[in-house]
Amino acid sequence: MQAVSPTRSARRAVPWRAVMLVLAVGQVVSSVLSRLYGGEFTAADRAGEPPIVPVGWAFSIWTLVELLCLAYAVWALPGRRPDPDLRDRLAVPLSVVFAGFSCWLVAAEVAPVWGTVAVFAVMIAGLLRAMSVALEQQGAIAGWGPLPRGLLWWMLGVYTGWSSIAVWVNLTTALAGSGAPVEGAVGVAGQCAVLAGATATAVAVVVWTRGLVPYALAAGWGLLTAALGALGAGQPVLAGTAAAGLAVVAATAVWARGRRAPVRV
Repeated sequence: MQAVSPTRSARRAVPWRAVMLVLAVGQVVSSVLSRLYGGEFTAADRAGEPPIVPVGWAFSIWTLVELLCLAYAVWALPGRRPDPDLRDRLAVPLSVVFAGFSCWLVAAEVAPVWGTVAVFAVMIAGLLRAMSVALEQQGAIAGWGPLPRGLLWWMLGVYTGWSSIAVWVNLTTALAGSGAPVEGAVGVAGQCAVLAGATATAVAVVVWTRGLVPYALAAGWGLLTAALGALGAGQPVLAGTAAAGLAVVAATAVWARGRRAPVRV
C-alpha cells in the first residue's frame, strides 16, 4: 500500500481548518447581529434575571474570545505552518464550539429557557476535547513560537474559563425561566449551590491544566463579576459565596502551578 505523503496529508487537513476559520468569522458576525437585532434574553442587565448573573460589562469578554478565535483560525489555516495534523485535530472540536456559539445566539431567540443550556453543554464538551488534545500535544505546541502558542492557549483558556462559569449561570437563568425562585431562602440556597458547582468545575479544570493562567483568569472573571452582580442586586450572601469561589480558584491555580511544571503559554 502506498504511503500518503506529508504534503498530501496537509492538503487534506486544510478543509477542517478552513471550516474553523469560516465559523470563527461566523462568531463575530452573529455576535454583531445579536447586538443589533437580538431580543431580551441577550440584553445585558435585563429585569428579572437571577442575582448571580454577572454585571452587564462582564460580557465584553466575549469580544476578546471572538478576536482570539479569529486570530488563531487565520494563523492555523495555511498548510506550511507546523504540525498540520495537530492543527486539524484541534480544528474539529473547535469548529463544533464556534458553530455552537452562533447556534446559542439563535437558541436565545427561539428557545431561551433550555435550548441555550443544551447548546452550551455541547460547546463545553468541544472546548474540553480541544483542551485535551492541546495538553496531550503541549510539547509540539511549545515549538510553534510565542505568537501562535500564545494565541492557542489564551483562546482555549479564556473561552473555556469563561464558559465553565457561564454555563452554570445559564442553567440558573433557565431554571428561573421555568418558574424556580430567585429570591428568598430557597432561591438563595439554589444559587449558592450553582456557585458551588461553578467553583468545583473551575477547580477541577485548573488542576487538570496545571494552573493554566488564561483559564484561571477567565474563570475568576466570571466569579468576580457574578459577585458584583449579586452585590448590586442586594444579595450579600450570594456575593460572598461567589467571592469565596474566586478565592478558592485563585489558591488552587497557585498550588497547581507550584506542584507541576505549568503549561508554557
